Amino acid sequence: MIGSIDPVPEQPLLGKYMRLRREGLGLTQEEVAARMFISVSLYRKLESGDRPPSGSRLEDWCRAVEAPRWLLKKLVSLALPDIGHSTIVVGEWPPKLREEDLEHLEAIPLPAYFHRFPEMEVLAANSIAGMAFPWLAPAAPDADRPTNVIEQMMTVPIAREVLINWEAIVHRMVFSLRTMGPGVVKPERLAQIIETCSTNPDFEWMWNTDLSEDEFNDALVLAKNPETGGRMAFTMRSYNAMHPYNCPYQLFLLTPRRDPEAVA
Repeated sequence: MIGSIDPVPEQPLLGKYMRLRREGLGLTQEEVAARMFISVSLYRKLESGDRPPSGSRLEDWCRAVEAPRWLLKKLVSLALPDIGHSTIVVGEWPPKLREEDLEHLEAIPLPAYFHRFPEMEVLAANSIAGMAFPWLAPAAPDADRPTNVIEQMMTVPIAREVLINWEAIVHRMVFSLRTMGPGVVKPERLAQIIETCSTNPDFEWMWNTDLSEDEFNDALVLAKNPETGGRMAFTMRSYNAMHPYNCPYQLFLLTPRRDPEAVA
């Protein structure tokens, strides 16, 4: 069933993430409190949302439950929004894209996009990306909603035909949406993405299946060469701008890499 995390959660999101992680590991509140060297009563307040945790307390919790680094960033974005805002940004549609950013995007000699994260909305694409992956072209500014990478991957058949490791790529995106979307993505938009993707029978198990840290950080993309039918390998990367600091969207690009199955 899709709904382990609702678009509009009833209890504080931070505590819900803490509880879900703890229960997923089969740990009690007493065991996690002991690992954090705090009292059980304090831990219960942290998990219930009655006591806001500090940054150092969140680090202690992540160590106690062996949480990957991305989860610490997510928790910081919920507990300390002024800090988390630098990596996770809620945006509007249509986006306000600066001409200098569009020029920068077009100058990149690789498939490149501006995305809104974590919902994976396509805000802009350069001409190389448009030729390589036409089904991921950004929507027109007067469209009701933006092109969404996850929705397109789930509903456009050619995506599965072209991407050899489609399952691994899409699972990472779905996992990111489930773990980082609630409380960040507008609830109505999150519900809309879930509804659209639910038409694909693979979506439910991807939504309900966690990834290991190694699986989450895997950046390999394998695609079929449209001319030869052979394999092409890419590294998938997303970047947040450090300068200028007022760039509220991620740069997403694919760079060629050596196929890991190629004969040395």
